Amino acid sequence: MLRSLLIFFYYISVLDGKLSIKTPISSNFLIQQDVRGYLSEYPDECYDMLYDFAQHASNLTFCSILNARPITLCERCVENYVKFRDKYHELQHTPINGTTCMAFFGSHDRLNVIQEYHDNILSMWDKGNCNGCFDWIDGKPSLRNETKHFHKIYNETMNCIVKNMLAEDSDVCNRCMQSYLQLDGFYKTLSTDSIGVDSVCMDIVDSMNATRSIWSKTLNCCNLRRTPEIAFLCCAGFISFLPILYYLSVRFCGPIRDLPNVLKQSRFKQSILRTMDSRSD
Repeated sequence: MLRSLLIFFYYISVLDGKLSIKTPISSNFLIQQDVRGYLSEYPDECYDMLYDFAQHASNLTFCSILNARPITLCERCVENYVKFRDKYHELQHTPINGTTCMAFFGSHDRLNVIQEYHDNILSMWDKGNCNGCFDWIDGKPSLRNETKHFHKIYNETMNCIVKNMLAEDSDVCNRCMQSYLQLDGFYKTLSTDSIGVDSVCMDIVDSMNATRSIWSKTLNCCNLRRTPEIAFLCCAGFISFLPILYYLSVRFCGPIRDLPNVLKQSRFKQSILRTMDSRSD
């Protein structure tokens, strides 16, 4: 019995020794496969940059969603956009071991995840013409004077509307007409067209659209302009009818009705009569 136990422990120790020789290689391989997916690890600096880029991309997306309605993402998320842009630039241009981090992470498969997410997030920013809200000096944003002036007039108009809506027996439309017309006129100068969707910062476009909706639909202030327009159209129609009235009066009420029938005949009719008389002769 004792001899059998000694033989058993001997074989166990031999097998354990063989496994201990192979274990370091296989475990390292498995660890690298699980964490990196490749036998050679990428530089830690690149993974740090990639982590920061993912964090800034998440922050910009989160900020944009929270400021989707009303649209204020251009001004409120510009700091997240700058960090997102700068970190992507670092991935592209920072030299690491004779190459860049984008060379490690990008363009190796059809998904191209980093590039795709960058382009999708950037397309939202560009679609809103958000850069148009700012003057860019050395890559740093500052609000344009036009943007500041628009917000000033916009705040004055909205304050006027809110103040007079809360007051009793207040004529909001008449009291705020000048502020609204000033805001609408300045907005039209920001773009070559009256809509400005393709050239004006989306924060401004959305503010103007909301103000127009309140003015025309909620307050129904556009009715004030209908009475002068109707009067103008009536006057224009009456003036256009005067020439017709003049010719009708000349045709049926003029002195030609009192002339003899001979004088009423046209020269064309007289020429035909003369031709017929000559043929009868």
